[in-house]
Amino acid sequence: MDDDGDIRIGSAEREEALAALAEHHAAGRLDANDYEDRRGKATDAIVRRDLTSLFTDLPEPRPTFRPAAGAGVARPRSKSSMTQSKVARTLVSLSPFIAIAAFFLTRSWLAFLLIPVIAILARALDD
Repeated sequence: MDDDGDIRIGSAEREEALAALAEHHAAGRLDANDYEDRRGKATDAIVRRDLTSLFTDLPEPRPTFRPAAGAGVARPRSKSSMTQSKVARTLVSLSPFIAIAAFFLTRSWLAFLLIPVIAILARALDD
């Protein structure tokens, strides 16, 4: 993942940003109004991009972020797993048609309950 700006942050990252902003305020780089505005935005930040945008015009110190654990790591899928996934998708796609056919054969609305049942079975097959 090249851009990890959408990764959520925690209290530690917010506190690090607040400490860096305090240093910039103490050094005279931020006036009182700008400092308070940025402090509020840092406190309300949800993702990394929210914090990094507060430091675009400031030198170091800036908040540092640890690499996201497991970010961009995909589990390799075996050939049989891909085949099972394809079968599951096909079953889910065909389930409305199967339910309609069952409805015409049985003349019971209960046939339409096959749609979620097939989806559940397909999900179990996919896992």
